[in-house]
Amino acid sequence: MTPIRHAQAAVRAGRAVVGTVAGAGSAVTGVVHLCRGSGAAVMRRAGADRKRLVRWFGADAVRDLPDRDPAGYLMRRAAYGPVVGAVVAGVLAAALGYASWALLLVLTARVPVLDATVALIVAAIATYPAVRTAVLSGRWDIALALRLLGDDDTASRVRELERTRAEVIRAIDDERRRIERALHDGIQQRAVVIALELGRVRRRAAIGDHALVTDLDRALSQTQALLTELREVAWRVYPASLDEHGLAAALRELSSHTALPVRLDLRLGAEPRRDVAAAVYFVAAEAVTNAAKHSGASGVDVTVTGPRDDAITVTVSDDGVGGADPSGSGLTGLRRRVAALDGALTVHSPDGGPTVVEARIPCVW
Repeated sequence: MTPIRHAQAAVRAGRAVVGTVAGAGSAVTGVVHLCRGSGAAVMRRAGADRKRLVRWFGADAVRDLPDRDPAGYLMRRAAYGPVVGAVVAGVLAAALGYASWALLLVLTARVPVLDATVALIVAAIATYPAVRTAVLSGRWDIALALRLLGDDDTASRVRELERTRAEVIRAIDDERRRIERALHDGIQQRAVVIALELGRVRRRAAIGDHALVTDLDRALSQTQALLTELREVAWRVYPASLDEHGLAAALRELSSHTALPVRLDLRLGAEPRRDVAAAVYFVAAEAVTNAAKHSGASGVDVTVTGPRDDAITVTVSDDGVGGADPSGSGLTGLRRRVAALDGALTVHSPDGGPTVVEARIPCVW
């Protein structure tokens, strides 16, 4: 073993000793919190002990555990932590004291060098099992934390499904953004160029063939209609203002894309996460679009409130004829999008109206 590796091993051993001795105090403190019966304090104590394992034993695997059973973890640590810490500290203190005493005697010429060397060897021999005990204690603590503070197999699977489900939603929204940019920067720009060229040709033909002028007017009108439809498609795929200016700005654009008057009541305390903002927006947009197409309403109200109880709520109501089908493709798609964020969507639409669509989405602000 090279000198560098010797030094690294010595550092790891020293950190293990410190971590084990600190763990003795941590175990005693854990018993105190368990006796007091404070669940929050027990949770904090388990979290603090995980930090000890990360700091002194380099156990990154326990850094972000959900602390599933903190009381069980602290109880088991209390059974051996104080004893192991006290033994390690006592043996090392005795060995260090014995070695220091031997050095003092040899420096003052009160014992032969050979006797002092033997004493140092004995101290070193006593130190080794204490250090090994500290290392093994740390490994045991790490294994215990992984078993009791980590997820069981079912919970781990659920957490993985939640993570992948959220990633799917983000991937869909990212793809919507790419489509919107392609429509805006590609197809729409080409349509603008065609419209400009047709306008130029029309002006040049105005002094000649009137039939040609009529045809060009028709082509120009069709091109302008195409541009309008492209803008609508791009807006429905994903509104650029949602990323550029936030949820409130995107919701204010709803009225410009529907013939119905849209009355907004926005009570947003902060801008939500991007995936939550997108879900809120599409719930409002789909509900407004449905009201404009099918309800015969004279207006629609959109209310967005949050944060309240760590959730954001969007409510869309109209004064139309009602009878909306909750199992329709549009509302089913919205329900799945909201459910992917652990939210819930409800539709109340009796015959004769009114129709009320409400979504409540958990949100970390």
